[in-house]
Amino acid sequence: MIIIGASGHAKDLVLVFEEIENTNDLVFFDDVTLPKPSFFLEKYTVLNSFEEIDFTSSPSFATALGDSPSRRLIAEKFMKAGGIYKSIVSKTAIIGNHNVKIGKGVNILPKVIISNCVSIGEGTLVNTSAQIHHDVTVGEYCDISPGALLLGYVKIGNNCSIGAGAIICPRVTLGDNITVGAGAVVVNDYPDKTTIVGIPAKSTQKKE
Repeated sequence: MIIIGASGHAKDLVLVFEEIENTNDLVFFDDVTLPKPSFFLEKYTVLNSFEEIDFTSSPSFATALGDSPSRRLIAEKFMKAGGIYKSIVSKTAIIGNHNVKIGKGVNILPKVIISNCVSIGEGTLVNTSAQIHHDVTVGEYCDISPGALLLGYVKIGNNCSIGAGAIICPRVTLGDNITVGAGAVVVNDYPDKTTIVGIPAKSTQKKE
């Protein structure tokens, strides 16, 4: 398994890998950091260039990048080359057994709760202790930060970032490319490309 990214979020993801499977064949990919690292956490080999990967064997990979646009770009590059995008799910996560759809490349970290009738799109990160309640839809390449709470019938678009401890109240719909600040309480719907902060949450954009 190749883990793309060898910095902050990768350290969290290693916790999950060391819970769920043998890590002897785990390697990391980092073509950004300089000087180029040889090992991650003084244990795992780091590949520093795309050319080092043998895609003829259709290697499985996961992403450990906290920035969702970067995560999408590199995941699409790896899939196009023949890589298989894998979801990583902590043993301590609680996930419903009924009508739960989890896309490829989703990371679900420890102590997450996902209820029944939930859909989570490709490449989304559901971070530690987040809760996603019944009948919630989360789009592709979103970041659900630690302790965030998505209540019943919420709809989240693509490329959204929900801050740590934020609460999205029942039946709220958020568009694409939305940022919700840490600790915000969102009670209204918001369109694409909006930043929302506060209690109750309000858009930071000025009305024209």
